[in-house]
Amino acid sequence: MEYTVRKATWEDLPVIERLYANARKFMAEHDNPTQWGQNKPSREQIEQDIMAGKHYVYVENGQIAGVFYFAHEVDPTYEKIYDGNWQNNEEYAVVHRIAS
Repeated sequence: MEYTVRKATWEDLPVIERLYANARKFMAEHDNPTQWGQNKPSREQIEQDIMAGKHYVYVENGQIAGVFYFAHEVDPTYEKIYDGNWQNNEEYAVVHRIAS
C-alpha cells in the first residue's frame, strides 16, 4: 500500500467536496446531524483553506481517501475554555474538518 499526505490543490476540489458530502450524510445518519448541517464546510471555506495552504489530502494508492485542515496557529475556537484551562502557554497546532 502506498500513501502520502500533501497540500490540497484546486484539482482536488471535486473529490474534497464529495468526501465532505459523504461525511455530512454519515454524521446525520449517526445522530450528529447538526455539527456540519447541510453545508459545512462550505465550498468557500475549502477554497480559503486551499489558498492559505492549510487544507490537506490523504492519498492512498493514488486515490484521495481523506481530507483535513491543519494549521499551526491560534484558533479563535479555543480562546475561551469552559470548565477547564490550557495547561501551558506553548504554541499549538489545530486539526479541523476531518473526513474520509
